[in-house]
Parts: sequence; C-alpha cells; structure tokens
Amino acid sequence: MFYRLRNSLMQFMAGRYGTDKLNNVLFWSYMVLWLVQMFVRRGVVGWVLSVLGTALAVVLIWRALSRNIPRRQAENERFIRLWTPVEAWCRRQFIRLRDIRRWRYRTCPYCSARLRLPIRRGRRTVTCSRCQSQFKAFFL
Repeated sequence: MFYRLRNSLMQFMAGRYGTDKLNNVLFWSYMVLWLVQMFVRRGVVGWVLSVLGTALAVVLIWRALSRNIPRRQAENERFIRLWTPVEAWCRRQFIRLRDIRRWRYRTCPYCSARLRLPIRRGRRTVTCSRCQSQFKAFFL
C-alpha cells in the first residue's frame, strides 16, 4: 500500500523543482507568522498576518511544484546572494553571545580585522595579529 503511494508521489514530483534554501526560509517564515497569528487573532493585525501567511504558503507550494527549473534556480541564486551576508552576521552574533564570558571582540582601527581578546578589565595595549599594529582597548 505504501509502495503504491510512494511511487505515485514520485511520479507526480518527477520534473518538478522541489525545495531549496529559499523554500526553507519561506517555510520557517510561514511557521513564525503562524505562531504569531495564534496569539493575535483579532483586528487588522490578525487579518494582515493571515493574508501574509496564506501568500507565503501559496508561494512556497507554487515554487516546490513548479516545472520551470531554470527560473527557480535563478531565484534561489539571487536569494543566496542576499541571504549569505545576513546568515554570516547572525552566526557571528551567536558566537559572540556564546563567548561573552571569556572573550571580547574588538576591531583593529588600521586593518579592520576582528580580534578575539581574553577578558582583562581596564585599559590595555593590543597588538593586531594581522597587521602587527598596536592600539589601546578598554574592557569593562
């Protein structure tokens, strides 16, 4: 029984685009909107969230079932070009938050290198590992 269902689903999806990084972000955006909408059901805000969620779901399904594969790939490439810096920034902020008890991050004023320095309170002189210049840094 499940083999027949699996085979029919595979036959239906043959030649269709499926999912990619843009679809994953659309899906998680839809899930966040859905959770927010559960708490805000009344008024204009609830209606706007409902319309936005429905639009996201329609776009998500439409992209997954599309047969225009080169166009979907081009959309995904454009999205990845925009998304990669945002994702890298979020990852850096997570690492900084994780390391907040042991390290402080400072930027070298000469070469803009990001330096991870151990916590020692007060003002001290720091040597950049990239350009070997020295500058003063203050730690609380």
